[in-house]
Amino acid sequence: MNDFDAIERVYASHLNSGNLLAIKKLAEQAFRMPTDNYKLQGKALASWSKVSAHMVEYLSRPKDEFRKNQLLKIKCLVDNAYEKVPFYRELYDACGYEKGCISSFADFEQLPIVTKAALSRYDASAIVNNPGFLESANSSRTSGSSGRPFTIYSDDDDIILDHLQVMRFYNSCLQQPLQKNDWIYLLHHSGLAFSSLHGNYRTFQLPDLHASTPLGEHLLFLRPRVLVTLPSYLPLILEHKSALKLSGVEAVLTNSESSTQLERDYYSKALGVPVFDEYSSEEIGMIATQCAHGVYHVVEDGVYLEVVNTDKSGFGTVLCTDLNNELMPLIRFDHGDVARKKLDDECCKCGSMSTALYEINGRKDDAFRTRGHQLVPSASILAAVDDILITPDKTLRSFRLIQKSADSVELLTQYSGAIPKNFSEIRRLLQDRLSHLFGYQVGLLHREVDELPETKSYKRRSIVREWGLS
Repeated sequence: MNDFDAIERVYASHLNSGNLLAIKKLAEQAFRMPTDNYKLQGKALASWSKVSAHMVEYLSRPKDEFRKNQLLKIKCLVDNAYEKVPFYRELYDACGYEKGCISSFADFEQLPIVTKAALSRYDASAIVNNPGFLESANSSRTSGSSGRPFTIYSDDDDIILDHLQVMRFYNSCLQQPLQKNDWIYLLHHSGLAFSSLHGNYRTFQLPDLHASTPLGEHLLFLRPRVLVTLPSYLPLILEHKSALKLSGVEAVLTNSESSTQLERDYYSKALGVPVFDEYSSEEIGMIATQCAHGVYHVVEDGVYLEVVNTDKSGFGTVLCTDLNNELMPLIRFDHGDVARKKLDDECCKCGSMSTALYEINGRKDDAFRTRGHQLVPSASILAAVDDILITPDKTLRSFRLIQKSADSVELLTQYSGAIPKNFSEIRRLLQDRLSHLFGYQVGLLHREVDELPETKSYKRRSIVREWGLS
């Protein structure tokens, strides 16, 4: 076997399917990230070997120490954005900003709040610090939970650091850190930036999970230490609890969809392994992660988080400043979520001094249900929309999917111009993907609208179930 074949074998996760045809077919549908190449894997592995211990130690330092580092980063980030990014030049000129005028967090928090809608009104060249890098930049175009398409650009260093922060979180959930030959199991439509680091810390990904999937048998074959999943899949995973325990899975991690602590506690007890949650987004990356005491700790070396306009109970709007994406700065970015921050500076029982969040009330899309009332994960539906409706066309301003009955879904779209000529093909592909998720044929109706109807929700809802609510 030559070097190329060896590299490809690492990427070809279906080759580790344990001769289970259903697993192999599902794994082949997983999307391989453009960043998943030998060069970047090598850089990430070298960085992890060098800084992993420091990254763990960093979050237990005195808060004043990493606040000082954050402020230095923020000063540079804001000044560079003001000098090099037309969007920020225009925004900050309007409020009288001058380069170098930030000397405290209080100064910084006087800057205007940035929204996805505001950024979306500008051409890509006006929201990055060097338009010449756009063609070679890493990009992801996503609908998000608000139904407004948005493209995020980042450089290789940002991608690598995001991945290292993910690995640090995984290790924090285990009694002993991941070893190079350990497997990570993903039950998720979205994979990691890297399927392995030159064959180390390998991941196996199933983009969907069905009642008939022989998950337990495959877990016993692969024996992963960590299982990462959508909360929607926890009921199906529970059906394989004996195999999960016997396989050696030490922790189950959830992300992408809202779930309650009560739900996670229930499945932790039922499965016999701890269940930890992660608060992250396509725009920012990892924002906060749960410790063994159920507290969400902000990833302070990746994001500066504010909770503003709080109500009497302490809930307010989440603003995020990405500290590492210099190519496309997101500064005081309104994340559209609501959270309650712990106000005292006491060290958590886990040893972390980072900002603690008691509770995160993010958008909770109405989960679709099959005719048998099984849940269809909203994150998988949004992934289908991203792949089929969003990615090929940048003229879609917003959308909404509405479940009208057990086998009928309506798609509302708002295009900035004419509907694409190939829309009938787009609709067919989306209908096929939805039918796959439901497990039977569903109809997809389409209606173009001037404006999406407002809903009683903090964010504009992109997935709404009108059927079966009684």
